[in-house]
Amino acid sequence: MMKYTVFSGMMIGPRSRQEDCIMDGTTVCQTDRLMSQKDMDADQFLACVCDGLGGHAHGDAASRFVCEEISSLFPQTRPDPPGVRQMLAKIQESAQRMVPENSGTTVAGLMIRGRQGVVFNAGDSRVYRILPTGMTRLSHDHSLVQGLVDNSFIHQDTAAAHPLKNIVEFGIGPLFTPGWDHLQIHIHEEKPASGAGYLICSDGLNDILTDPELHHLLMPDPIENGQKLFAAAQKKGLTDNTSFIIVKVQ
Repeated sequence: MMKYTVFSGMMIGPRSRQEDCIMDGTTVCQTDRLMSQKDMDADQFLACVCDGLGGHAHGDAASRFVCEEISSLFPQTRPDPPGVRQMLAKIQESAQRMVPENSGTTVAGLMIRGRQGVVFNAGDSRVYRILPTGMTRLSHDHSLVQGLVDNSFIHQDTAAAHPLKNIVEFGIGPLFTPGWDHLQIHIHEEKPASGAGYLICSDGLNDILTDPELHHLLMPDPIENGQKLFAAAQKKGLTDNTSFIIVKVQ
């Protein structure tokens, strides 16, 4: 059994409704404002952030559906790439039947069983490994701008300021059904060591704070500085629903 400490934050920002939804290790949550910290002893661990697509119908319903389905299917899911892909493909099939038409959500998460872990994402919600030397992004954005970076049309340093940076090309839900023919869930295998730290967030956070700024705010102890990050995001000026989960493996 491993020990985890988890700090979670949610802010509605300037939106009229909360379209983010999180699973913080024990609880699925979708609320306008949240700051919480918990310690857990567990044989297996799951944390994820879903960001319902703004500008489309029922983004809040899509994000909550996917978060709840991942939470439900997690206990019987193998924490390896085939297991995670199978789980998310099953959720996509269910979403096509049960989630309102023209809705969709991003998803980014961390799944651990024993010392075997998997990071996964579809869309532009992110997972970072937090190290004393910096932030390492373990997820990979499925976005129009990231595609331009991947194909060397623009440089990564200019992506954050690109006017089309919020166009998401892949996720889960009826909106993304065509994408499932040619795009894939991004999966990174991870072996979390004692003391390892992770940040999972919706794009509301990394749109207003750069990776170096996030690292500076979280050091030297990411959990202890969770409230500091929450306050800094508010002070910077929220532009979207903003949610994050900080995980420390003991």
